[in-house]
Amino acid sequence: MNTQQHELPSVAARVLVPVANPTTAEGLLRLALSLVDEGGRVIAVYVTLLNAEPRPGVQEKLEAVIQKLTEEGGAVELVTDLATSIARGILDIAQERSADLIVLGIRGMQRGKVVLGPVVDAVARTAPCHVLVYRGLQPLYGGQGYQRVIVPVDGSSNSRLAARIGLRFARFINVPLTALYVQTESSMKRWQALGMIEASLEGLEDATDTRKIVVHARDVVSGILGRLTEQDLVILGFSEQSSLDRWLFGDIPQRLLSGVPGPFILVKQAVGESVPDRLGHLLSNLMPTLTPAEEAEVNQMAQEMSKPTTNFFVLVILSCLIAAIGLLQNSAAVIIGAMLIAPLMSPLMGFAVGLTQGHPRLMRTAAWSMLRGVLLTLMLSALVGGTSPLKDVTVEMLARGQPTLLDMGVALFSGAAGAYAMARKDIPSALAGVAIAAALMPPLCTVGLALAFGEATLASGAFLLFLTNIVSMTLAGAAVFRWLGMRLRAGADAPARYRQRVLISLVVLVILALPLAGTLRSASMQAVRFDAVSGTLQETFGNAVVNVQLQDGPPLHVVATVRLAEAPSAEDVAAVQDRLHDRLGEEVRLEVVVWQMVIPPEP
Repeated sequence: MNTQQHELPSVAARVLVPVANPTTAEGLLRLALSLVDEGGRVIAVYVTLLNAEPRPGVQEKLEAVIQKLTEEGGAVELVTDLATSIARGILDIAQERSADLIVLGIRGMQRGKVVLGPVVDAVARTAPCHVLVYRGLQPLYGGQGYQRVIVPVDGSSNSRLAARIGLRFARFINVPLTALYVQTESSMKRWQALGMIEASLEGLEDATDTRKIVVHARDVVSGILGRLTEQDLVILGFSEQSSLDRWLFGDIPQRLLSGVPGPFILVKQAVGESVPDRLGHLLSNLMPTLTPAEEAEVNQMAQEMSKPTTNFFVLVILSCLIAAIGLLQNSAAVIIGAMLIAPLMSPLMGFAVGLTQGHPRLMRTAAWSMLRGVLLTLMLSALVGGTSPLKDVTVEMLARGQPTLLDMGVALFSGAAGAYAMARKDIPSALAGVAIAAALMPPLCTVGLALAFGEATLASGAFLLFLTNIVSMTLAGAAVFRWLGMRLRAGADAPARYRQRVLISLVVLVILALPLAGTLRSASMQAVRFDAVSGTLQETFGNAVVNVQLQDGPPLHVVATVRLAEAPSAEDVAAVQDRLHDRLGEEVRLEVVVWQMVIPPEP
């Protein structure tokens, strides 16, 4: 084998190879070593399940294989991981190590059809990088007995990736590369077919000696199979024109998987060359995509969480009582205790999943559960307020009666955290419960207590906060589920109707944001005014200022409490009042309350 005749095309700097069987690991790792660029590394990944006993001796045998390849000069490292699923472990490590290519192996047939298996299926669907799936019964490295590397092409970007990998294999094992185009349309000219081949070889250096063959056939598969022998290595790129499901299970790739007599490689490109594609690739590295099994599990969890069960109502009652008592006692610790057990986040996340998947039945179930929980909380908290001997509005209640845009921000981030924790089983579910419940039960109980006390303004403010939190967390949760890869389910509403629901939710969110922005602006102006008044008073009285209170007018009423040995004169107070008027630009009425200090004479 002569690898120095031509420069090997660049393929990947970091190649990840999932290994579980020591007998096949060496072949896959050698295949990966033939693809890795100079100075790059091959990462062998061995994933075990969290709740499963590891197979005895497997890791030791894999380490022996790695040691052998390392001694031969191969840059290979072994990474082990515990995960909730094999596919999830592989995908997480691929993102953590910024892998450029994942090499997967499949062997054997069932009922005359190659079966990819759930792990290969899940990884190929959701991998953030290029994926290479190898089907063969013998090691590919070394090139013993291989006569050609054949790459069926169609001018697409995936064909270009397959051609680059094919040229590297051809150079590495020192056999010719053949680019094959199957012409199924009789009206196509030969120069057009050759143009498809040239487009697939575009950008490949030193590919001038590549054989270019145009085959006329009724269909692509028969045209390819008619030119193959057992000594040919076939590399096929997944077509951009069809969905990934079709690539995995139907038509050309599946028929070739089962029909190619020799080794066969399927290649899936991660992203294209456009800026949006590269941006999408960057975002996918920041947020792992759910595998099909994980998405189905999230959907099942959402359906269970949306049902109004006995446990749901019991927890609503208990958390409501604890939150109401905590609000009356003005105790933050007791309110936090209510947050820990409040179940209102469950139907809310179920609604978010239904919104993401276009599942109206799930949305109705979740909304009905949420409505019943809200009504029960309002009645129970109003009952507590009506029967309680404590009738004063506490600071904890007032804090939830004047919501601002900052509260909306808290709700958005809480909804995002809850959705992410729900989708990832390796994150404790308590995180989601705390993040969501923190913004739901206390304001809702404040509404009931305020109604019992006859405080309509406080009740309306707290209800505005609760409604804002509901909408914000639902949309944030749906956005995270969408980002994690969940899409419209089979049999979902039409895309137009789905977009209509999302648009309505966004409009409601904007409408709710308007009064919150006004409250935030008012609070900001009040804070600026308070700072100006306090600064002016301290310039006059220094550290003697004990307390400052502002009451909106007009005029603005300022009550300043100071601790002095002698009370200031009326003229002094009038002078300070004039300075406040000049600084604030509005009419001010100043009252000074003096705490007189009595200082004994010095001995």
